[in-house]
Amino acid sequence: MTIKSGVHFFELVGKFISHRKRRSILTTLGIAIGVALIFSLISINKGMVTYVEGSIDDMGGNIVTIMPKLGGPSGLSSYFTKEEVEAVRSLGFVKAAAGIYATVLPVELRSGEEFVGVYGYDSEALSAVVNDIQTFKVERGRFMKDSEIQKVVLGYLIAKDNNLGLGSLLEIDGFNFRVIGILEKIGNSDDDNSINVNVKDLWDITGETDQYNFILATVVEPKEDVIIRTIERIRGREDFEVMTPESMMKAFNQILGTVSAVFIAIAGISIIAGSVGVANTMYMAVFERTREIGVMKAIGAGEWDILAIFLLESGLLSLIGGLFGVAFGLLIATGFGYVAEVSMGTDALSPAFTSDVYIISLGLAFVVGILSGFFPARYASKLEPVEALRYE
Repeated sequence: MTIKSGVHFFELVGKFISHRKRRSILTTLGIAIGVALIFSLISINKGMVTYVEGSIDDMGGNIVTIMPKLGGPSGLSSYFTKEEVEAVRSLGFVKAAAGIYATVLPVELRSGEEFVGVYGYDSEALSAVVNDIQTFKVERGRFMKDSEIQKVVLGYLIAKDNNLGLGSLLEIDGFNFRVIGILEKIGNSDDDNSINVNVKDLWDITGETDQYNFILATVVEPKEDVIIRTIERIRGREDFEVMTPESMMKAFNQILGTVSAVFIAIAGISIIAGSVGVANTMYMAVFERTREIGVMKAIGAGEWDILAIFLLESGLLSLIGGLFGVAFGLLIATGFGYVAEVSMGTDALSPAFTSDVYIISLGLAFVVGILSGFFPARYASKLEPVEALRYE
């Protein structure tokens, strides 16, 4: 078998790696750490995108949310009135609109008094809006009627964790409410631990009247400018914003882009450290095998043969490290998603293990290995046979 045989190259590289097991393990470990970070961060990142896209799809493309503008001038109203809700509802392209009043109140639960998010709305108006929202469905029981008082619909988790069922009594800030409905699991802690009541009941508890924190509307087409002009004409100012599913996704992508850049920077530092380890190992390998290089050249090996052998070795070392890194990354990402779901009650951080995540991680490991080993391999290929044979 000639030195130019590809099979022979692999045999030589395998022998070189196996003869220096400890050094090979330490070298692959450096790459494995970087790849594990990249694999876990990319998969978590993809999982977040999948979750948000799924949530927006479930909302439907015709849902519009009108909310106070964040960071607006002080002293401006942070709520909407019934007149503004009715004005939005009367627009020709709006199929339905509902105001929602949200606050946090003390609630008596199994573990004692806890502060929980409570949402008040006109139930019949909201039912017309959320008819197309797949994630806002009653699993057991029903929604309240507008005429009903002191009735409550619970989120999935708060009902489950506190052993509350249909007919159970729940004390909210000293007022007793009877459970008549339990929502399906939505997948995030805030919604799944929410309490939903008639807005009139909530106004009675808080002492407010005619106050909504945001407006949900179902539209035939999202004419944001018309909605803005309509509400601005009543309030006299534009201290609010109209969010469509597209604008929500755009805002999320901007935030995610920043987070991704930080993730990549962190993982990049680890990969650079690993590549330095590969380069150092390959230089040491060249020095240790100088006489072998001389022998191979003496029996007919060319510069490209020597270059290929050392590049293949550095690439395989990194690829092996990449395989371990993918395994570690799989455990890290899975564990992170599980802890997030258990501790925060959300699957928004559940990783997505798509084929491109594996390809990117392993491909990056191999490419880093080739690049890290290029200069040591080039140095080895340029050694003169006579000088190499004399090397002690």
